[in-house]
Amino acid sequence: MSDYDVIVIGTGIAGGSIGAQCAAAGLKVAVTDSLPYGGTCAQRGCDPKKVLLAASEAVSRAQALAGHGLEGEPRIVWGDLIRRKREFVDGVPLRTEARLVDAGATLLHGEARFAGPDKLLIDGKRLQADIVAIATGAMSRPLGICGEEFLLHADGFMDLEELPPRIVFVGGGYISFEFAALARRAGSEVTILQRSSRVLKGFDPDLAALLVERYRSLGIKVLLDTPTLQVCRQGDAFAVETPTGSLAADLVVHGAGRVPDLARLDLAAGGVRAGDRGVVVDAQLRSVSNRRVFAAGDAAAVGAPLTPPASRQADVVVKTILGQKADYDPRATASVAFGDPPLAAVGITAAEAESRDDVEVVSHDMSNWFTTRRLGFTHAAAKVMRETATGRLLGAHVLGVNAEEVINVFALAVRQGLTADQVAESVWAYPTSSSDIGYLV
Repeated sequence: MSDYDVIVIGTGIAGGSIGAQCAAAGLKVAVTDSLPYGGTCAQRGCDPKKVLLAASEAVSRAQALAGHGLEGEPRIVWGDLIRRKREFVDGVPLRTEARLVDAGATLLHGEARFAGPDKLLIDGKRLQADIVAIATGAMSRPLGICGEEFLLHADGFMDLEELPPRIVFVGGGYISFEFAALARRAGSEVTILQRSSRVLKGFDPDLAALLVERYRSLGIKVLLDTPTLQVCRQGDAFAVETPTGSLAADLVVHGAGRVPDLARLDLAAGGVRAGDRGVVVDAQLRSVSNRRVFAAGDAAAVGAPLTPPASRQADVVVKTILGQKADYDPRATASVAFGDPPLAAVGITAAEAESRDDVEVVSHDMSNWFTTRRLGFTHAAAKVMRETATGRLLGAHVLGVNAEEVINVFALAVRQGLTADQVAESVWAYPTSSSDIGYLV
């Protein structure tokens, strides 16, 4: 007889939801985490990041309007900003635990690994479960370079008591572009090192290149085709070695992407097949190699590794466990790099569209549009992909102020199969960023 109906590994958006819903439905549930309960998004990712970026956005907007009716310049006080961030995250573990306890789950605190297809070792204790749900999130991608241990990860960056004068970001991904502008606004000299010619590879390359141009105008050095070879300590500072020379830095930050955090689970012992993107699952998020196991969020090799998909996947897992029919549909998942300005995407890419005869790409330079000029900004553009015969919207990529909000309208349109004409017929509040959508389609 099993110790539990369900054991959930991880307490983030996916794991916490699976545990709470299954327990509330009357199942005997245990939840475990080797870190404080609450997961990455609420404590070390999305939410605290946006709290910090609020200050950067305010400074950016003030600087854009300097000389156009605004005088003086706000200044980021790093210590105060970090204290405000902690006010948002400090209560997350207790709130997460209380939610799970109220639902009826048993809380465990320890690292889990498989000891068989239906058995786990958690903090040295052997437990059996009818179902195991893996929701362990992601970790920084191993770089395999000498001195990798000197790199600070995103959670460490968001806990710095002081911001040093010289910062190098290794990699041209989300973390680098979101924190580089913040660090620059706070007064640091900032360099981004990208090993290839493209940054933010999940986004349109033309719009990403325009964002690079914007960052360089802010005084941020973005070095392309410049891999990091090694990082060496030099007294209280570091030397970052590249093929073209050495860069001095007081802080080196890992911004080269994340991978599923699965290495410590001993998936082989559980008969769970996984690849580079996570546990291989079917449409119900059930492991294809061990039907007792589910995976959701960053741990599953399906959909984008983002918070909204993790939440939706958790619902699918719960419904399947409870005997209800549910499939995860990864279509039309919007993603945003919260840069300065934000870069957002949904649906197919322009490259995919250009490889098809039945799809057209509509491109716009929005740098002179009212929405951009009103706020004093200079870099804005968009691409919209639509089916030639029907006008059905298939994707959109937007760089500019409020792109993170505009993309959600496109996500709804793509998911519901709306045409450009149907969207253009909408009467928008004007003047707003959303009112630009009628022109974009």
